[in-house]
Amino acid sequence: MTAQVSDILIYENERHHLQCEPLESYLKETELPHKLVPTNSACWRGYIATWAIDNKKLFLIKWEAHILDYVKVDIDYLFPGEEFVFAKWFTGKIKIPMGECVKYVHGGYLSVYEGQKILTFENGIMIDEVTKWLSQEEIVKIQEVNKDLPF
Repeated sequence: MTAQVSDILIYENERHHLQCEPLESYLKETELPHKLVPTNSACWRGYIATWAIDNKKLFLIKWEAHILDYVKVDIDYLFPGEEFVFAKWFTGKIKIPMGECVKYVHGGYLSVYEGQKILTFENGIMIDEVTKWLSQEEIVKIQEVNKDLPF
């Protein structure tokens, strides 16, 4: 699988790229009038979402996708009449890579970074936040694995 373009999260006045897709559980339960169409191999899910956290609540604030013969649709296609949507369906973890990429993997969200912020949500409300950093020894070990491969 090709590395995928990430969703965006606005959190603590900063823009972050995610290593997860908080909208997937909602889309699996929702029957859309038309299937989403990937516009390239870097976005097989067919959309890009922008999220924001306000007062520990997760909101979908922007959504762009394509349907049919690459007709562009926005958040109104998923949530008619809504400008921002509280993500009450989302229970899980949002992973935010931090620091430098120490091991690039050309597939999904498998690249490894120096650190990672993990935000845990229950019904759209953040209940935990943990930041983890790799030690220098862990970074060296990760970089040495398969170091002779061309990717």
